[in-house]
Amino acid sequence: MANPLRAAVVGLRNHAGTLEPDKGHGLIKSFKAQPDVTVVAYCEWDMEQADALDALRRADPQAHFYAALGDLLAQELFDLAVILLPPSEAIAAALQLAGAGKHLYIEKNGARRASELGPLCDLASEKGVVIQVGYPWTHHPVARQIKQLLAEGVLGKLLDMEARLVTTQVRSGLRDPHHWMYRAATQGGGILHMEGGHWLTLFHYFTGAEVRSVTALCNRLTDGIETGLEDVATVALEFDSGVHALLHMGYLLSGAGIRNDMNFILRGLAGAISWPLTGELTVSSATSAWQNAPVRTFQIEPAPRAVYADQWGYEFVADFVRAIRTGAHPPVTLDDGYRVLQIIDAAYESSRTGRRIDLQ
Repeated sequence: MANPLRAAVVGLRNHAGTLEPDKGHGLIKSFKAQPDVTVVAYCEWDMEQADALDALRRADPQAHFYAALGDLLAQELFDLAVILLPPSEAIAAALQLAGAGKHLYIEKNGARRASELGPLCDLASEKGVVIQVGYPWTHHPVARQIKQLLAEGVLGKLLDMEARLVTTQVRSGLRDPHHWMYRAATQGGGILHMEGGHWLTLFHYFTGAEVRSVTALCNRLTDGIETGLEDVATVALEFDSGVHALLHMGYLLSGAGIRNDMNFILRGLAGAISWPLTGELTVSSATSAWQNAPVRTFQIEPAPRAVYADQWGYEFVADFVRAIRTGAHPPVTLDDGYRVLQIIDAAYESSRTGRRIDLQ
């Protein structure tokens, strides 16, 4: 049996988590749990992560620690890197690591703009490295069930989709306005940039089609988020299959009552699906196979696991590791990540200019 792949964790600031057994279930645990991976090193240069680094040294004393990416590359033998950095820093690290022939798992979004990610696509092809971008929702068991229902023809021809994520405001006590996730220089955009990639990836997963055009409104409705970034975005998409999709997102809730208002809806000629991003799925179908029970509810609770995004998140990482071993495509490729940023960039252009933006 081949020796486990050697992994280096680069950055601790984007869903890294901790190695404490009862909390901090982030991506470090996801890779530590893989039987075909050994985490050999950590690299972080942000002085604010000093406490996190000390905790990792205590929990993982066999690993090596570096404060500069150049030192990691010069002194450590490893096969893959797990990049857990803000987009503004992730792309520079990814280019350096891919240039050295390292396979990469990059937590979303990998860059602030598609134009920043483009050179990495070219370099990955040149070097033959496997790169996966961290949009794991295609592995959620409910998403898998929806995909199966579509394949079975339960909805007939797919016509349109809607996705909604409205969550708490960016302001003191809810979301720290100074955090890198809510700054143009580090994140690259507002809520559409921070969270939209998950839903855009699901749209692509369910349709198997590419976005043809984008029309959007992106605005700042509160004074919490940085000027120039959006805390509400409404994006209309046309796919080359003819399917329409609507994505609505907002940092709008006050924190009193629910903190997340979410739903995902698919409609076809023969039926519809409603998924509130929980383990419950409601499906209606007018097909003959469903005539005795045209409306059905499925309860599909994800299996728990002490890693990022439970068992389905573990499997998303496991498929990346398997892709390195077999040469297969990972679940969400770098090209997929590039396409996500193209759509987000087009949404911002549409909102700024008042025009529909064609991507094909």
